[in-house]
Amino acid sequence: MILEKSGLPSNSIIASIKRLSSINIENIFTYKPLSEVDEMCLRLDTLKKKSTDAFRPFISNSTKTLCHSMGNPLRVGEDIIELEERNGLLNSLLRIVTFLSNKYAMEASNAALIGECQYPETSFVFDEQNSSSYRKEIAHMARYYRLHLGSFLAIELAKEFKNFPLGYKDNRFESVIELYEIGCADYLFNFVANTNSNIREEKLVTPILIDLDGNRKVLGIHVYGDEKIRLWKRWGDDYDRLYDINGNRSNTRMEVSPFLNSVAIT
Repeated sequence: MILEKSGLPSNSIIASIKRLSSINIENIFTYKPLSEVDEMCLRLDTLKKKSTDAFRPFISNSTKTLCHSMGNPLRVGEDIIELEERNGLLNSLLRIVTFLSNKYAMEASNAALIGECQYPETSFVFDEQNSSSYRKEIAHMARYYRLHLGSFLAIELAKEFKNFPLGYKDNRFESVIELYEIGCADYLFNFVANTNSNIREEKLVTPILIDLDGNRKVLGIHVYGDEKIRLWKRWGDDYDRLYDINGNRSNTRMEVSPFLNSVAIT
Protein backbone atom coordinates (compact mmCIF):
# COMPACT_ATOMS: atom_id res chain seq x y z
CA MET A 1 0.00 0.00 0.00
CA ILE A 2 2.79 2.44 0.92
CA LEU A 3 4.66 1.69 -2.30
CA GLU A 4 1.50 1.99 -4.41
CA LYS A 5 0.87 5.48 -3.02
CA SER A 6 4.48 6.49 -3.72
CA GLY A 7 4.05 6.09 -7.48
CA LEU A 8 7.39 4.24 -7.71
CA PRO A 9 7.95 0.92 -9.48
CA SER A 10 7.52 -1.40 -6.52
CA ASN A 11 8.60 -4.83 -7.79
CA SER A 12 12.29 -4.45 -6.92
CA ILE A 13 11.57 -3.00 -3.48
CA ILE A 14 9.08 -5.76 -2.69
CA ALA A 15 11.64 -8.34 -3.84
CA SER A 16 14.24 -6.77 -1.54
CA ILE A 17 11.85 -6.84 1.43
CA LYS A 18 11.01 -10.48 0.73
CA ARG A 19 14.72 -11.31 0.56
CA LEU A 20 15.45 -9.65 3.90
CA SER A 21 12.42 -11.28 5.49
CA SER A 22 13.52 -14.72 4.28
CA ILE A 23 16.92 -14.64 6.01
CA ASN A 24 16.85 -17.72 8.25
CA ILE A 25 17.46 -16.12 11.65
CA GLU A 26 16.77 -19.38 13.46
CA ASN A 27 19.56 -21.04 11.46
CA ILE A 28 21.97 -18.22 12.29
CA PHE A 29 21.46 -18.84 16.00
CA THR A 30 21.63 -22.63 15.84
CA TYR A 31 24.88 -24.11 17.17
CA LYS A 32 26.56 -26.15 14.45
CA PRO A 33 29.27 -28.82 14.68
CA LEU A 34 32.77 -27.45 14.12
CA SER A 35 33.25 -29.77 11.13
CA GLU A 36 30.17 -28.32 9.43
CA VAL A 37 31.35 -24.74 9.91
CA ASP A 38 34.86 -25.62 8.70
CA GLU A 39 33.29 -26.77 5.44
CA MET A 40 31.71 -23.33 5.10
CA CYS A 41 35.02 -21.47 5.32
CA LEU A 42 35.84 -21.52 1.61
CA ARG A 43 32.46 -19.98 0.81
CA LEU A 44 32.90 -17.50 3.67
CA ASP A 45 36.22 -16.36 2.28
CA THR A 46 34.74 -15.89 -1.19
CA LEU A 47 31.96 -13.70 0.20
CA LYS A 48 34.35 -11.78 2.43
CA LYS A 49 36.62 -10.99 -0.50
CA LYS A 50 33.58 -9.70 -2.38
CA SER A 51 32.53 -7.57 0.58
CA THR A 52 36.01 -6.22 1.32
CA ASP A 53 36.48 -5.32 -2.35
CA ALA A 54 33.06 -3.65 -2.39
CA PHE A 55 33.90 -1.14 0.32
CA ARG A 56 37.64 -0.66 -0.24
CA PRO A 57 37.16 1.99 -3.00
CA PHE A 58 35.51 4.27 -0.43
CA ILE A 59 38.52 4.48 1.86
CA SER A 60 39.70 8.07 1.85
CA ASN A 61 41.53 10.61 3.98
CA SER A 62 38.32 11.14 5.91
CA THR A 63 37.23 7.52 6.33
CA LYS A 64 40.66 5.83 6.56
CA THR A 65 39.29 2.35 7.41
CA LEU A 66 37.08 -0.27 5.78
CA CYS A 67 34.68 0.02 8.69
CA HIS A 68 34.17 3.76 8.21
CA SER A 69 34.06 3.45 4.42
CA MET A 70 30.74 1.59 4.69
CA GLY A 71 29.01 4.85 5.50
CA ASN A 72 29.84 6.37 2.12
CA PRO A 73 27.34 4.53 -0.14
CA LEU A 74 24.67 4.79 2.56
CA ARG A 75 25.07 8.58 2.78
CA VAL A 76 24.75 8.88 -1.00
CA GLY A 77 21.54 6.84 -0.93
CA GLU A 78 20.07 8.84 1.96
CA ASP A 79 20.96 12.14 0.27
CA ILE A 80 19.13 11.11 -2.91
CA ILE A 81 16.07 10.01 -0.91
CA GLU A 82 16.04 13.34 0.93
CA LEU A 83 16.48 15.24 -2.34
CA GLU A 84 13.45 13.41 -3.73
CA GLU A 85 11.54 14.16 -0.52
CA ARG A 86 10.89 10.48 0.15
CA ASN A 87 12.15 10.28 3.76
CA GLY A 88 8.65 9.34 4.89
CA LEU A 89 8.64 6.36 2.56
CA LEU A 90 12.04 5.21 3.79
CA ASN A 91 10.93 5.51 7.41
CA SER A 92 7.90 3.36 6.66
CA LEU A 93 10.08 0.69 5.03
CA LEU A 94 12.51 0.76 7.96
CA ARG A 95 9.71 -0.30 10.31
CA ILE A 96 9.94 -3.70 8.65
CA VAL A 97 13.69 -3.77 9.33
CA THR A 98 13.07 -2.84 12.97
CA PHE A 99 10.63 -5.74 13.29
CA LEU A 100 13.23 -8.12 11.83
CA SER A 101 15.95 -6.84 14.15
CA ASN A 102 13.70 -7.39 17.18
CA LYS A 103 13.23 -10.98 16.07
CA TYR A 104 17.00 -11.20 15.62
CA ALA A 105 17.59 -10.04 19.20
CA MET A 106 15.13 -12.62 20.55
CA GLU A 107 16.81 -15.52 18.75
CA ALA A 108 20.25 -14.29 19.85
CA SER A 109 19.05 -14.13 23.46
CA ASN A 110 17.75 -17.68 23.32
CA ALA A 111 21.06 -18.90 21.89
CA ALA A 112 23.13 -17.06 24.49
CA LEU A 113 21.14 -18.54 27.36
CA ILE A 114 22.15 -22.08 26.36
CA GLY A 115 25.69 -21.11 25.39
CA GLU A 116 28.82 -20.22 27.34
CA CYS A 117 28.59 -16.72 28.78
CA GLN A 118 31.17 -14.79 30.71
CA TYR A 119 28.40 -13.26 32.81
CA PRO A 120 25.41 -15.58 33.26
CA GLU A 121 21.99 -14.00 33.78
CA THR A 122 21.98 -15.03 37.46
CA SER A 123 25.18 -13.08 38.20
CA PHE A 124 23.77 -9.58 37.70
CA VAL A 125 20.36 -8.03 38.10
CA PHE A 126 21.30 -4.66 36.63
CA ASP A 127 24.25 -5.01 34.24
CA GLU A 128 23.58 -2.33 31.63
CA GLN A 129 26.88 -0.61 32.45
CA ASN A 130 28.94 -3.79 32.63
CA SER A 131 31.34 -3.63 29.69
CA SER A 132 31.43 -7.42 29.27
CA SER A 133 27.75 -8.27 29.41
CA TYR A 134 26.54 -10.84 26.91
CA ARG A 135 23.35 -8.80 26.75
CA LYS A 136 25.39 -5.93 25.32
CA GLU A 137 26.71 -8.25 22.65
CA ILE A 138 23.16 -9.22 21.73
CA ALA A 139 22.21 -5.54 21.57
CA HIS A 140 25.14 -4.85 19.23
CA MET A 141 24.23 -7.76 16.96
CA ALA A 142 20.62 -6.60 16.68
CA ARG A 143 21.58 -2.95 16.17
CA TYR A 144 24.01 -3.75 13.36
CA TYR A 145 21.59 -6.21 11.79
CA ARG A 146 19.12 -3.33 11.56
CA LEU A 147 21.84 -1.01 10.25
CA HIS A 148 22.97 -3.42 7.54
CA LEU A 149 19.49 -4.43 6.40
CA GLY A 150 18.34 -0.83 6.52
CA SER A 151 21.33 0.32 4.47
CA PHE A 152 20.64 -2.32 1.84
CA LEU A 153 16.98 -1.30 1.63
CA ALA A 154 17.73 2.44 1.55
CA ILE A 155 20.10 2.01 -1.38
CA GLU A 156 17.59 -0.19 -3.23
CA LEU A 157 15.02 2.59 -2.79
CA ALA A 158 17.47 5.30 -3.90
CA LYS A 159 18.26 3.32 -7.05
CA GLU A 160 14.68 3.93 -8.20
CA PHE A 161 15.44 7.64 -8.72
CA LYS A 162 17.10 8.96 -11.86
CA ASN A 163 19.51 11.18 -9.89
CA PHE A 164 21.16 8.20 -8.22
CA PRO A 165 24.86 8.17 -9.32
CA LEU A 166 25.78 5.38 -11.73
CA GLY A 167 28.94 4.61 -9.74
CA TYR A 168 26.78 3.50 -6.81
CA LYS A 169 24.27 1.38 -8.73
CA ASP A 170 25.81 -1.83 -7.36
CA ASN A 171 24.41 -2.16 -3.85
CA ARG A 172 27.55 -2.73 -1.77
CA PHE A 173 25.49 -4.01 1.14
CA GLU A 174 24.36 -7.03 -0.85
CA SER A 175 27.65 -8.67 0.12
CA VAL A 176 26.76 -8.06 3.77
CA ILE A 177 23.32 -9.60 3.34
CA GLU A 178 24.90 -12.68 1.72
CA LEU A 179 27.00 -13.30 4.82
CA TYR A 180 23.91 -13.21 7.02
CA GLU A 181 22.20 -15.55 4.58
CA ILE A 182 25.00 -18.11 4.91
CA GLY A 183 24.75 -18.05 8.71
CA CYS A 184 27.01 -15.32 10.16
CA ALA A 185 25.72 -13.75 13.37
CA ASP A 186 27.48 -10.40 13.01
CA TYR A 187 29.63 -8.44 10.55
CA LEU A 188 32.72 -6.58 11.76
CA PHE A 189 35.73 -4.97 10.20
CA ASN A 190 38.28 -5.26 12.99
CA PHE A 191 42.00 -4.72 13.38
CA VAL A 192 43.48 -8.18 13.92
CA ALA A 193 46.86 -8.31 15.62
CA ASN A 194 49.23 -11.14 16.53
CA THR A 195 51.11 -10.48 19.76
CA ASN A 196 54.03 -12.65 18.63
CA SER A 197 54.61 -11.24 15.15
CA ASN A 198 53.30 -7.68 15.69
CA ILE A 199 51.38 -7.98 12.40
CA ARG A 200 48.30 -5.75 12.41
CA GLU A 201 45.69 -5.69 9.64
CA GLU A 202 42.05 -4.69 9.25
CA LYS A 203 40.03 -7.76 8.29
CA LEU A 204 36.42 -8.81 8.01
CA VAL A 205 35.45 -10.86 11.06
CA THR A 206 32.23 -12.81 11.57
CA PRO A 207 31.07 -14.90 14.55
CA ILE A 208 29.29 -18.18 13.79
CA LEU A 209 27.68 -20.31 16.48
CA ILE A 210 29.52 -23.61 16.98
CA ASP A 211 29.26 -26.59 19.29
CA LEU A 212 32.74 -27.73 20.32
CA ASP A 213 32.86 -31.47 21.01
CA GLY A 214 29.14 -31.54 21.71
CA ASN A 215 29.42 -29.82 25.07
CA ARG A 216 30.68 -26.26 24.55
CA LYS A 217 28.34 -23.87 22.78
CA VAL A 218 30.36 -20.80 21.82
CA LEU A 219 30.91 -18.18 19.14
CA GLY A 220 33.33 -19.41 16.50
CA ILE A 221 35.27 -16.48 15.05
CA HIS A 222 36.06 -16.61 11.34
CA VAL A 223 38.66 -14.13 10.13
CA TYR A 224 38.95 -13.38 6.42
CA GLY A 225 41.68 -15.70 5.12
CA ASP A 226 41.18 -18.50 7.64
CA GLU A 227 40.71 -21.88 5.95
CA LYS A 228 39.16 -23.30 9.12
CA ILE A 229 37.75 -21.94 12.36
CA ARG A 230 40.74 -21.45 14.63
CA LEU A 231 39.33 -19.01 17.21
CA TRP A 232 36.34 -18.81 19.49
CA LYS A 233 34.99 -16.79 22.39
CA ARG A 234 32.23 -16.87 24.95
CA TRP A 235 29.18 -14.64 24.73
CA GLY A 236 30.02 -11.29 26.25
CA ASP A 237 33.80 -11.70 26.06
CA ASP A 238 35.62 -8.86 24.33
CA TYR A 239 37.41 -9.59 21.06
CA ASP A 240 40.77 -9.34 22.81
CA ARG A 241 39.94 -12.47 24.83
CA LEU A 242 39.98 -15.19 22.20
CA TYR A 243 40.74 -18.90 22.54
CA ASP A 244 42.13 -21.40 20.08
CA ILE A 245 40.27 -24.59 19.27
CA ASN A 246 42.12 -26.45 22.03
CA GLY A 247 40.87 -24.00 24.64
CA ASN A 248 44.11 -22.08 25.13
CA ARG A 249 44.28 -18.29 25.11
CA SER A 250 45.16 -17.20 21.61
CA ASN A 251 47.97 -14.88 20.58
CA THR A 252 45.51 -13.27 18.19
CA ARG A 253 43.68 -10.26 19.52
CA MET A 254 41.35 -7.73 17.99
CA GLU A 255 41.63 -4.07 18.82
CA VAL A 256 37.99 -3.03 18.63
CA SER A 257 35.46 -4.16 21.23
CA PRO A 258 32.35 -3.43 19.15
CA PHE A 259 29.74 -3.73 21.91
CA LEU A 260 31.71 -1.93 24.64
CA ASN A 261 29.42 1.10 24.61
CA SER A 262 26.19 -0.66 23.73
CA VAL A 263 23.22 -0.59 26.05
CA ALA A 264 22.22 -4.04 27.21
CA ILE A 265 18.92 -5.46 26.03
CA THR A 266 16.53 -5.83 28.94
